[in-house]
Amino acid sequence: MTQSVTQAAPLIDATGAPREVGRQIGRQAGERVLRSLEIYRRGFLERGVDWQLACSIARRIAARIERVAPEALEEMQGIAEGCGVSLDEIVAINARTELLYGGFGNPAAAVDPDGCTGAIVLPPASADAHLLHVQNWDWRDECAETCVVLRIEPAQGPRMLIFVEAGMLARAGMNSAGIAITGNFLECDGDGSREGIPVPVIRRQVLTQPLLGAALETVLRAERAFSINLMISHRDGEAFDLETTPDEVFWIAPDNDLLVHANHFVSAAARSKVRDTGLPSNGDSLYRDLRVRRYLERHHGRISPTTIREAMQDRFGAPRAVCRSPVAGPGGRTSSTVATVLMDTTAGTMWVAMRPYGPHEFTEYSLY
Repeated sequence: MTQSVTQAAPLIDATGAPREVGRQIGRQAGERVLRSLEIYRRGFLERGVDWQLACSIARRIAARIERVAPEALEEMQGIAEGCGVSLDEIVAINARTELLYGGFGNPAAAVDPDGCTGAIVLPPASADAHLLHVQNWDWRDECAETCVVLRIEPAQGPRMLIFVEAGMLARAGMNSAGIAITGNFLECDGDGSREGIPVPVIRRQVLTQPLLGAALETVLRAERAFSINLMISHRDGEAFDLETTPDEVFWIAPDNDLLVHANHFVSAAARSKVRDTGLPSNGDSLYRDLRVRRYLERHHGRISPTTIREAMQDRFGAPRAVCRSPVAGPGGRTSSTVATVLMDTTAGTMWVAMRPYGPHEFTEYSLY
């Protein structure tokens, strides 16, 4: 059977106060939100967490979100109203890391396959002096059917363009103040040792900031329950990689105008202090990081969006490559590169290719 190009992520426009933004998203993306709920309802159950328990845990998490980011909870309430589900259900999928890895159900259940490779190219290294920020998002292959691109003009704060699973607040994106963010999976032995704010909420809070310093402080001060790597850039030529654990944040600056990260701790401080529990099952992270960096270095000063697309198509070590072909994981789940998300933050343009391991097309979205 010939594989067809996966349908592009639909563009959802929303404006106004948080709850109204949520309602507009829920109404326009309702079918994809319901598909997200279906996928994670089944995923949580595989981990021993039935839907009733998931929603109960979500209510507790919602109370923490309301305390530190009430506008985020307001938007989630609006999404729930817009597509006719409960707030608990929307919070549950935003807290999917907590529910999949938090040990609320059967701790012996199989762990989800995960990945991601990200890169930032500063203007001196690019062909047209633009800042380019990219990620290959590796996760459950079926999640390609839930993705949307949100273009939000809030009542207050910068405009945002966000690639995300429908019903969640943020995965990758940029704002009109020049700030962009992507995230990569990390894991350490301190994960789940305390309660925190779900990562989609933290990512979204970064994108609400008008200044790079405030965006970085959002991560530095965040209450985190699990490790995550966050790559944050500014179109005027700055970028930082923040390797976070529940207790600490380790930062990395670009080297030769390039910043590349996969799924293992890289900073010297983190490697001396943190036990990286994810690397033993993500050994390919070591070469994914290096191969993207080498490719980009060979084209330094001439890196274009096409160059980056080529780098993110690298198939060395297939199927466990920079561009990951579908691999059957524990419990019958299939992991793959669900999407390549490329942002030219200078121009305010995003390109997304769904399931780029097969026949694919890049769809262009504009922040403005």
